[in-house]
Amino acid sequence: MNRFFECKDRYSIILDITPSMAEVWLMERNPHNRRVVEAHAERMAGEMKAGRWRLTHQGIAFDTNGVLIDGQHRLWAIVLSGCTVPMRLFFNEPIESLGAIDVVRARTNDEVITLAGGMGEVTRRDLATLRAMITGLECYDRMMPGEEAIVWRRHRQAVEFAHQILPNSRFRGVANAITRGVLARAFYSGNHAKLRHFADVLQSGVSTGEADESVVTLFRFLIEASQGRRGRPEARERYAKTERALFAYLAGERLGRLHAVTTELFPLPEEQSENSAA
Repeated sequence: MNRFFECKDRYSIILDITPSMAEVWLMERNPHNRRVVEAHAERMAGEMKAGRWRLTHQGIAFDTNGVLIDGQHRLWAIVLSGCTVPMRLFFNEPIESLGAIDVVRARTNDEVITLAGGMGEVTRRDLATLRAMITGLECYDRMMPGEEAIVWRRHRQAVEFAHQILPNSRFRGVANAITRGVLARAFYSGNHAKLRHFADVLQSGVSTGEADESVVTLFRFLIEASQGRRGRPEARERYAKTERALFAYLAGERLGRLHAVTTELFPLPEEQSENSAA
């Protein structure tokens, strides 16, 4: 592989990079670089294994001394995936070019999915609700744009339904990604007319009868919670209590106290399939 570094002119090629090639370059030509973000490399490796990796104008770059100055995470992803992928390689890049690499704003997933075409405009709010729905009671595992596009296509109707019935509220903490994420999950198993009524009452905080008791209880909790801390544990509690209130409302159950559920009450279709297979 040293033949690539024999020429002293600036040039680029497209090459199928194997895991062994990537490993050698990381070991021998990467003496100083930024810290590897393992989660990022693993996400890219997942894209490679899933066959979603694409050849673009971006790739691997070495300076005039043969030192790796760009593409460290891509090479690690190749090693982790065990896949051979085509990539652009740039050789003899001026050392001063390092100061201009990765200094612009990276595209967000909503921008990438929208630009990829075929599904119209996808907003940050769309993906925030989607992520809350997918995450449920678990920790969110960030997805690459290709993976998230597949999940968005699968659950787009559910997310759009949640946005339609709970567009906003004049009360802080009520209409957000978490509450919409629960409604999007319930889209697959709950009565849609009841879900609409639940959202109407939650949006206003005004009860229309005894059946709305759990909704009003949730409304009060969300208002109070919006004044407190905003961390992952607090978000998980809001999600868990929203599920409990919605489940009680749909079942016609009277709530003495609003507790946080510990198991998912509204499994997604793919989660039901996984449970059946197990």
